[in-house]
Amino acid sequence: MKIQKLRIENLRGLSDVNLEFDQPTNVIVGPNAIGKTTILEAIRLVKALLMPRYFQEGQQVLVSLGMMSPHPQLNNYLEFSSIARDQSIPVKIQMTMELNSEEVDYLLSSKDQLSMEILKGQLGRNEDQNQFALTQFLSSGEGRKRLQQSTEEIEKFIGNLKAPYNIPVQLTIDSNSGNIQGDNQLNQTMIILLERRHPPHKALFSYFPADRAFPTGETNIQIGSAEANNQIQSHLGQAATKYQRLKQTIVNNLLLSGVDQNELQEDFSSVLGKLLPGKEMAGISVTPVGTLKVSIRDTTSGKVFDIDGMSSGEKGLILTFMLLRRTLATGGIALLDEPELHLNPAVCKNIISFISEEVVQKNDIQVLLCTHSGEILGSAFDRADCTVHHLRSHNDATKIYEKDSHEVFSALNRLGTSAADSLFSQGNIFVEGEHDSLVLEDGFYDLVAGYKITNLGGRSGIEKEITTLQKAEIRGDLDKINCFIFDFDRIPTKIKSTSLVRVLQWDRYCLENYLIGRKELFDELTDLGVTGLGSRGSFEKKIKELALQQLNEVVAKSIYKEKSPESAGLRAKEIEGKTFDEMATVLSNRLSELKDNIQTFQLSDWKKDFVKSCNDSHTALLPKWEEDWIKQASGKRIIDDLYKEFQINIPKLSLKRKLARRMLIDKTEDWTLVKSKIRDALSKQD
Repeated sequence: MKIQKLRIENLRGLSDVNLEFDQPTNVIVGPNAIGKTTILEAIRLVKALLMPRYFQEGQQVLVSLGMMSPHPQLNNYLEFSSIARDQSIPVKIQMTMELNSEEVDYLLSSKDQLSMEILKGQLGRNEDQNQFALTQFLSSGEGRKRLQQSTEEIEKFIGNLKAPYNIPVQLTIDSNSGNIQGDNQLNQTMIILLERRHPPHKALFSYFPADRAFPTGETNIQIGSAEANNQIQSHLGQAATKYQRLKQTIVNNLLLSGVDQNELQEDFSSVLGKLLPGKEMAGISVTPVGTLKVSIRDTTSGKVFDIDGMSSGEKGLILTFMLLRRTLATGGIALLDEPELHLNPAVCKNIISFISEEVVQKNDIQVLLCTHSGEILGSAFDRADCTVHHLRSHNDATKIYEKDSHEVFSALNRLGTSAADSLFSQGNIFVEGEHDSLVLEDGFYDLVAGYKITNLGGRSGIEKEITTLQKAEIRGDLDKINCFIFDFDRIPTKIKSTSLVRVLQWDRYCLENYLIGRKELFDELTDLGVTGLGSRGSFEKKIKELALQQLNEVVAKSIYKEKSPESAGLRAKEIEGKTFDEMATVLSNRLSELKDNIQTFQLSDWKKDFVKSCNDSHTALLPKWEEDWIKQASGKRIIDDLYKEFQINIPKLSLKRKLARRMLIDKTEDWTLVKSKIRDALSKQD
């Protein structure tokens, strides 16, 4: 059995999402609180209410979702607000499942039992599930007539049943009328019959919630009917109880599943060897005081300890994969919520391969897995038998990483952002300076919160990646903002923003230029106890002097570039796509020109010309710098020079962060200016 399609309307945070599951392992990712767990709960809700294995399953699921009270006296009161996004419209969940040939064959051979189940459902006798539920009714003529009619309908339907067969089911919960109903009793009954054929320790559906709580100390071990009842309920109705049953599950496998200690040892070896190397199972025994001990051996030290001594993450891993391998029937469906909890990244990156090879392939299991783990996400991307579904919003769930998406994630990876970073955030912000990300977070947290901020360390090659992402946007492969924030550096960019690929270039040399407002800088250094600052006026004069000192260097670099012979360095564009002969022609011509220029070079004339040109340029630029030095000079360089002029005893990054927070508190003019620029850059434009 496999879930092919799922549509959820008005359930909790989801208004209308559609998903298609076409691979054995399906990974669902998205930002926090977007509704990933709700997808698994939707499947659980449909299964429990329309296709319950036992009478109380639906009630138990409603209790876990907060829709029903666990107290029998209050069972008639339903709290629809706990599951409905909008109480004025119904909650609808549609699910299509595919039956395999073995399941179809079983239904074909069970038409009489199917007829009885249909009749019980029509008579509302589900509270009594055993074979004696209809004894009195079938003793009457009316009862036999109704059974005959049911049998004839089933025989007519069974005649057209062929594998693979798709079964659509729909659950509707209407808060206005109070009705909870499905749309096809026969389809629902077929699923009920398929699951009830399995013994208590096997299930077609099993839910593994994220809320894991493992008992400490000795636990009671039971066998018999009470334990069988607990086992059935732990699959779906009371799924959280499976985490309290680690030792019980091990005993069940030995006593009920026909598994000997060698097979159990293999299960442990498989999990421990591939996911938790360095540990192995050392046996099961009863201690002298009568407690059950499952022994684990540390292969490095040889130390043997009880399984209770393992971490919650390790115990969860062992229990989860033992249950996946031993309690899911062939063709079953596993719903896993955040299996990475309490595990380190090195273990997480192997989870998908273990699930695929040790669970899915060996038992024909379908897995639906919600995760926040970048390691799980990355390994799922790399497997052909896995798909990744991105839950972007309350009404948008999309299967991703198809052909065109590779280019997008490749570009983001080159920019230092992983696919996981991109999918788990509201978008990406790329900044140039090494300190810029922390400065923005300190001064403008309300704007950048939720975005993945990456330091690029310079502009080299970045404009090419921007072009790649803008092409992807045209194809429809982007759904979130990717914002590039550049320093001005006296090199204006020619790239324009698009709706989802935004380009913000400061109108000052760099971000630090907005931090050195003279009042805030003087106040901060004064609070830090920096001596020798003088008066506010003399300090402001000093800052301007430091800024104007940079003009000499700016002029010299510009004039030298203009007056110096061409460099003999190798340029990538001169050799790209060319043969050696073609490269040699281009490079030799340039070397020849350089040789001619050097032969005519006159030192004294060049020096005089250089000095004169520098003086002329300096004279022309000085008025502009006098007026607008806060934009023209490098703010980074001014801060560096301040550390040379004064004894400042905190790191430069700490000073910048303090200045950003002071700007935020004082709501300075520069803070308002930067905030406006960032807000405009992060707003989607049509």
